[in-house]
This record gives sequence, structure tokens and C-alpha cells, in this order.
Amino acid sequence: MAYKYGYEGPPFNFLGHHSETQQQQFKSWTDQRTGNFPNIQQFYQIRAAQLRKTSGVLEQFYKTTNDDQLSPTFEKSVWQPGKDGWFAYSYRDDHLPMVTMSKIKSHLREQLNRQDESVFQMNHIRNLIEKTEDKAQKANEATGDLQKLFTQINGYFNKPEYQAVLVKDQTDLYQGQPRFRVHQLDEPTQWEKDQNQRTAGSSGATLTGKS
Repeated sequence: MAYKYGYEGPPFNFLGHHSETQQQQFKSWTDQRTGNFPNIQQFYQIRAAQLRKTSGVLEQFYKTTNDDQLSPTFEKSVWQPGKDGWFAYSYRDDHLPMVTMSKIKSHLREQLNRQDESVFQMNHIRNLIEKTEDKAQKANEATGDLQKLFTQINGYFNKPEYQAVLVKDQTDLYQGQPRFRVHQLDEPTQWEKDQNQRTAGSSGATLTGKS
């Protein structure tokens, strides 16, 4: 069945509102690509290993340049608010200590900038390593998860409370059409038009709402 806005094939621009036909097309498209996940996983594992080597080289470089031992600073728990949430620090007009400290730091600017750069670069590459390893893990879990998720969405199709968003356009028809439109911008179905009609009293007068 053709739709004006509810496309059956790529791009699969739908989320929780689609039809049986779209679901079958998407499942077929997905099944053809499940074999790609082992290669995707391997790629990200190799990439993560390369990034770890780069991290080691950077650590040695900054240690040699600054003669400082870098300690890990990438800790997500540090970013979390305390039990009382975030509170803004109340700055006062005590500017003389700031002026004095700025004079001290001006003599150490080059070395401090190098330290800041090293910490930034190391934290940046730690972020990249973690994100890359997460992609490898997600590819590893994808094959098993996809089958479970498709089974779950198919179960939703059989529940009447979802019939307006998970449209059974092949098995639940009314006068040869699905009961519900697949996309809100599509024309209302005949069943929706008939549901919009109301009979007033015993006179047989019919009030037809706008569709």
C-alpha cells in the first residue's frame, strides 16, 4: 500500500509511529546488515588500541617536556553535583590577592600553559578512547539485542492500546483500507471519517465533523 508521507523503505524516518508494512521493510533491511557488526566491533577495538598507544606517547612527551608526572584527571564522578546540588560561589571584592597571584603566575605563564595543554590533551584522548570502546561494545551487543527488540515491538503491534500508532495496515482493514492513517499528514482513512460522525437523538439527523 502506498503512502504519501509514511515511506515504506529508506529513509526509515519513523520512530514509534509506523505500520506493519514499514516494520517488515525495516526488518528485512536490518537482517541484511547484522553480519556487519563483527567487523564494526573489530574496527573500534583496533581504533581504541591505537588511541591508547597515542595516549602513552603523549604522556611520555609531556612528562619529558615539563619534567612532571601526569596523574589521571578524567573522572566523571568529579563532574557530578553534591547531595545539595550546585551552588554558586559568592565572590567578594577582595581583589588584592588576585592581583598578587596574577603577578606570580605571569612569571610562570609558559610552564603553566604547557601543564594546562597536557592535561587537556590527555583528558581529550581519554574521552575518545572511552567513546570508541563504547562503540565496540555496542556492536558486540547489537546482534542479540536487535532480535529481542524486534520481538518486543512486534508484541506491541498485537496490543489494542497501540493500534493508532502501530498501524496494522495488512491485517486490520476497514473497507479495504487500514483503520488508521500511518502518518498524521496523510489523508484520514474512511474508518476515521466514519468515527467522526455522530447521530443526534431519534430523529436520525447526522452531524458530521470536519476531518
